[in-house]
Amino acid sequence: MTESDQPRPGPADPWQSVPSGVQPPQPAPGTPGYTGYGYPPPGMAPYYYPGYPAKRTNGLAIAALVCGICGFLYFIPAILGIVFGIIAVRQTKRDGTDGRGMAIAGIVTGTLWLALLALIVLILATSN
Repeated sequence: MTESDQPRPGPADPWQSVPSGVQPPQPAPGTPGYTGYGYPPPGMAPYYYPGYPAKRTNGLAIAALVCGICGFLYFIPAILGIVFGIIAVRQTKRDGTDGRGMAIAGIVTGTLWLALLALIVLILATSN
């Protein structure tokens, strides 16, 4: 085998991501597959899939939602759901992480459980 016939080292899976800043080889002008823009022609599989960075979900937002839903357990998780939710809403604004809706849902459900507790206490206090 000559040197040009030997297989080139590289990833076995062509869909593995290429390290940042490394461009895949482009076809030479005048050969099949050359588009002039650095992209493969339509219908061809790309050389690599760049992928997109996944957005993180705020952990306090998840905790706020869980505590808000479980607020009926001695109503302590309802208070924690409200506190965690307020902190998580501020963090999602500052960091740009996901979870704002879960944080708001934790605040709302925690508030509803505390309102239900207040209504029960009010009814029991005025029934005497």
